[in-house]
Amino acid sequence: MRRDRKISAATSLLGHPLVAATLGLLLGVFLTFVSHRAVSFVTPEDPMRGLAVVAGAMGARFLIALTALGAYFLFARTGLVSFGLALAFSFVAGLMFEAVRVSRSHAPHMSA
Repeated sequence: MRRDRKISAATSLLGHPLVAATLGLLLGVFLTFVSHRAVSFVTPEDPMRGLAVVAGAMGARFLIALTALGAYFLFARTGLVSFGLALAFSFVAGLMFEAVRVSRSHAPHMSA
């Protein structure tokens, strides 16, 4: 098989909406995991170090997402919308889930 046919096959596979959405979902979950891990470094003993780790992770997440969107724009433009929407929705949904989970652990418990 010629190289241009291999590239064309990979581009058409990445451009398929289901494949693009799945890859966007996986990347969004990964970026949410990175956020969760970065926040765990914020401690009362050294909050500035934790803040620096969170800021670095936020920059890294931004660059990873921007690079992935740029690669989809260049190589599989037909799947860009599916990939971008799945990436955004999965990342936001993961952060919302994490916020609800953390807020419940700190809620006061009232006994009846």
